[in-house]
Amino acid sequence: MYGFLIPLLSGFILAGASAFTATWSRRWGMHGGRLVTNLLRNVLGIPLFMIGLVLAWRAEPTLQFPMGILSEVFGWFLIAAGSIPIIVGHWQLGMRTHLPSADDALMDRGLYSHVRHPIYAGAFLVFAGLAFVHPTNPWIIASVLSLVFFGAQARMEEIDLLQRMPEYQTYMERVPRFLPSRINRWTWLCPALGVVMAGVVLKLWGLSWWSAILVALMLVCPITIIWGLITLRRSANDQMRNNTITQCCRKFDEKGEPDD
Repeated sequence: MYGFLIPLLSGFILAGASAFTATWSRRWGMHGGRLVTNLLRNVLGIPLFMIGLVLAWRAEPTLQFPMGILSEVFGWFLIAAGSIPIIVGHWQLGMRTHLPSADDALMDRGLYSHVRHPIYAGAFLVFAGLAFVHPTNPWIIASVLSLVFFGAQARMEEIDLLQRMPEYQTYMERVPRFLPSRINRWTWLCPALGVVMAGVVLKLWGLSWWSAILVALMLVCPITIIWGLITLRRSANDQMRNNTITQCCRKFDEKGEPDD
């Protein structure tokens, strides 16, 4: 029953070793280091990790924690919420997500201007949600181990990034690791409403293919809309701040002194 731990932990070890791109590059050169990282992470580590997760999901449970429909809806909400930073983070980082090299440039835009590890932050939510959806003891063990691994992997990657990018130290001081430093208190209103509506749909009509689609839309759309509104609002504020600075500089150049 616990045979899933062998590929799961092996995947952790190999994927963790892939974090030290700077070390491999010093030993085998930039291209060699990138090749070793790719081999450890994409060829060995992640596939073994995924095999361990599949085996844990399918393992015969000796202990199962019964959950109600609202707990399951909450689990799907966490999965939907966590999927957004995972997808957007991969899209913004591009090939550097799985093929880092010693000459990579620092990514501090988009989601990475708010948190240093949006992909791992999203993975925390996804695995927590999956534990609510599939509450068996093998899967909960696999989820807890995965959460511990994501936290350790983020720290190991930062040690490597400090060697490859000296400016990463300033970035670490400016940007938090997993949680944004400022979260509007109204940000959670719309997703909470989506969860309530999804719970009502499942309570009235049960779980079917069309109700599952409706629930997914209720969960994902509010989160996407809120994320877009927050991004646009912050972009507008940054633009206004830049315009103010530009106007002040122009007045200073014209008068020779700052304008009060």
